[in-house]
Amino acid sequence: MKKTLIALAFAAIVAPIAAQATQSNGIDYTYLQLDYVNITQAGNTGVAQGGMLTGSYGFHDNFQMFGSYSALNFNKVSDYDPIIGHFSWTPKVKPWSIGMGYAFSIGSRADWVTQAAYQHDKNSNHMCLNDYCVRFNGSNNFWTVNTGVMGRVTDKLTANAYLGYDHGVSTHGDGNLFGQFGLVYNFTPMWAVEGGVRVSNNSNDIFNVGVRASF
Repeated sequence: MKKTLIALAFAAIVAPIAAQATQSNGIDYTYLQLDYVNITQAGNTGVAQGGMLTGSYGFHDNFQMFGSYSALNFNKVSDYDPIIGHFSWTPKVKPWSIGMGYAFSIGSRADWVTQAAYQHDKNSNHMCLNDYCVRFNGSNNFWTVNTGVMGRVTDKLTANAYLGYDHGVSTHGDGNLFGQFGLVYNFTPMWAVEGGVRVSNNSNDIFNVGVRASF
């Protein structure tokens, strides 16, 4: 079902952007961005939240390099068992990523963008049983690819619609298909507010909202 919704949303966003090919692109790939991030899972309320810093640098007209760093806290889970007592765990993750993209014009207001990135997740989990606590650390690595349209809906409003796929480096089996959609509204040539959503086939949905400074 989510795959169908991703495809329909992608088509709905691409059509109006491509139809408004009337001016030069004016799309900027050089910026710094600070976001609040919220992750939901399988229809539950937020299971994790935190901050993310993202940077992108466009060069040679068609290329961009980008990276990000996040610090996310998952909801504390606690329970009581009449035999073993109180237990709880508080997971945290600090992912960072680095990648490169290529964009080419498909109209006077839109680019087709393809990106590939490597992501490293540093995980920690603070677990307690009554008064005894211990911390576990671990990490996961992922490769991500996405492709889609970035375009100017108006002179101040830019939208993107990407389809993507990620897979754990050491994970067997199928990876994860996702759709990623975003909006950026520029108050000035430098400053903008932005927000987005990533809808995933693995039931994790990621929402972000923040501010962007373009250079």
